Amino acid sequence: MNDKLLKYYIETWGCQMNEEDSEKLSGMLKRIGYTRTENKEEAGIILFNTCCVRENAENKVFGNLGALKKLKKKNPDLIIGICGCMMQQEGMADRILKEFPYVNIVFGTHNAYKFPEYLNRVRTEGVQIKEIFNKETDIVEGLPIDRESSVKAFVTIMYGCNNFCTYCIVPYVRGRERSRKPEDILKEIRELVARMSADIKEVIIATNPNVEGEATAMYISRILKPLEVKVTRIASGLPVGGDLEYADEVTLSKALEGRKEI
Repeated sequence: MNDKLLKYYIETWGCQMNEEDSEKLSGMLKRIGYTRTENKEEAGIILFNTCCVRENAENKVFGNLGALKKLKKKNPDLIIGICGCMMQQEGMADRILKEFPYVNIVFGTHNAYKFPEYLNRVRTEGVQIKEIFNKETDIVEGLPIDRESSVKAFVTIMYGCNNFCTYCIVPYVRGRERSRKPEDILKEIRELVARMSADIKEVIIATNPNVEGEATAMYISRILKPLEVKVTRIASGLPVGGDLEYADEVTLSKALEGRKEI
């Protein structure tokens, strides 16, 4: 396999969950011998991780998929994949394949861990794959994570949501609430702590301003105590019960400025 086929490009739209999913997808690819590139022209795999909360993000997906037609014509071996929340919407995967038949792989949020399997099938069998799980699965632990930052990391405590608010699509595309086991959360945090350098003076904990967020912040702060670094939590600039994911930049900035040591 030539060097170009072993390079991949990932573009992510959406929230922190999507960003973490992309880090896992990148980690899985690196584990099987691929290297990342920031240039689509150099890539043998192009993967779009999509969002459906914001209409603008959906429009970007269609525009970017259309732009790949020339690349695919130039390089027939190019593998194009699309995943994420947008694919969980009813009929969306079929629409994508109808409008962009040169897409090779389509999958959703519940089966991202199977991406290396799908990639291998495309490479060896030459098939087009569309697989969307309509129901959430058990949490798959132990996936490699390619952290983009050495000072910032997402540690997921739970997946999904049970609230089904009339204005929100998250429960439909991310599934019902499933919590990770405390020992798995602790293991991931310890691995992150082990990566810390002596230059890090402060750890800022940003959890939602609700009971679960308070409990999680206290739990993490106790784990970090032996490191002898300053541990702070963002100020309550958000309404109680609010969600950090949807906070605007000004509110988040003020919350960071007013953070307190815990």
